[in-house]
Amino acid sequence: MKTTGLLTMMLLFVQFTFGQLTLTNQTDGIVSVEYGASGDYSLYDPQGDTEIYLYLWINADQTNPQLSGLYNDDWGDTSSLIVITYDTNTQKYTGTIDFNTHDFSGEGIIPTGTQINNFNLILRNLAGDRQSADLVASDYGFQPTTTAGLTELNADEVMYFSNGQLYIYPEFTKQNVDIQVFDMSGKTILKQIGVQKPLNLSNLSNQVYIIKADINKEKFAVMKIAL
Repeated sequence: MKTTGLLTMMLLFVQFTFGQLTLTNQTDGIVSVEYGASGDYSLYDPQGDTEIYLYLWINADQTNPQLSGLYNDDWGDTSSLIVITYDTNTQKYTGTIDFNTHDFSGEGIIPTGTQINNFNLILRNLAGDRQSADLVASDYGFQPTTTAGLTELNADEVMYFSNGQLYIYPEFTKQNVDIQVFDMSGKTILKQIGVQKPLNLSNLSNQVYIIKADINKEKFAVMKIAL
């Protein structure tokens, strides 16, 4: 009886721990997120917000092979953060982390075939003035996963730069092409979703930039330009 009672208490503890935040592995590199089941907001109180933002980071020693350094989101760039949204039907926040396509600030996308053994996250609001403590994914059900990654294309097959304008070749403008411009420190200077016509970069200051094009979230190309 004592053993049965202890086992029951352990199961209840696990259910309580995972009840507020659940991370469930899907296909390679993809993790579904659920938060706030049964109205449990003990990790972070959204105070009625319909969206919760996830700030992510992965340490080099949390992967195999080890990453070259820390992969982390930009706290100030909310457009790059994962968002989970309140579902009125299930009465909890739901969303998806796709490590195959998630673009970390400066470091970019995690290389294909990287095994992610663990990662870290913070739940926060849009303004960034309310947040949870630092959380470790394995505490909430996450299991190691391996990134499928994106296919890299030669930049000169996708785009070219001339007279301050970035041009996408016609065969790609019919697809979903997202453009990001980074300075050499890794800071995002410009982000444009669904580019179908020349992108004017002539108003940027004179320095070297990295241009990254994501095509249908399946392929990408990177080029360097100088203004």
